[in-house]
Amino acid sequence: MEYVSPFDDRVAGAEPLPDRPSGLAGRRVALLDISKARGDEFLDRVERLLRDAGAATFRVAKPAFSRPAQADLIEEIALRGDLTVEGLAD
Repeated sequence: MEYVSPFDDRVAGAEPLPDRPSGLAGRRVALLDISKARGDEFLDRVERLLRDAGAATFRVAKPAFSRPAQADLIEEIALRGDLTVEGLAD
């Protein structure tokens, strides 16, 4: 019997954190709904706060939370947005 570990034992180097924006005014923020229960309620509230701070928002969604985002969805977020908020909720 061969045992296959579920853990990835490769070691990745530390990645530097990107600079934070000085403000939200004029930024385009993607609101990513991963299709978990009540995630949309969380994003509704975050969207109001972002818009009050001067950000423009747009919504995108994954069809299922248990699957990775499709390449075209990732590309849309990267091309259209400056920042992303992912709605995790239950």
